[in-house]
Amino acid sequence: MVTNYVAGFLFSTSGKQVALIQKTKPDWQKGKLNGIGGKIEEGETPLEAIRREFQEETGANVMEWRQFVEMRWRGAVIHFFVAHGDHGLTSITEEIVGWYDVDFLFNAPTLPNLRWLVPMALDKDIASSVTVVDYT
Repeated sequence: MVTNYVAGFLFSTSGKQVALIQKTKPDWQKGKLNGIGGKIEEGETPLEAIRREFQEETGANVMEWRQFVEMRWRGAVIHFFVAHGDHGLTSITEEIVGWYDVDFLFNAPTLPNLRWLVPMALDKDIASSVTVVDYT
């Protein structure tokens, strides 16, 4: 059984800031910054899921997402998306969302894969197609 997830990186129009969420769960992510997303619901496409999840967690209605990575890992598939725009963010759940300087991320408490996913998302040549990363 494979569980499908989405995670999105919304960058400011300048590309200097990225919207991230400070995780409180699951335990292995607690206290770390991560992309914003969640589980894909039955009958939902990954694009529909990132639009819904991002709005549910930030209040921002971002429509123009582009998938750039599909990561297969431990019984899960995670679809990573990128978008650009200057949206206001509101923390809807107990997990805090906010804008973070991209340059700050390399010294911040992030999930380790953000150190390569964020630069990849910003690289328009790389992010123009979907890269499959298979850890299974």
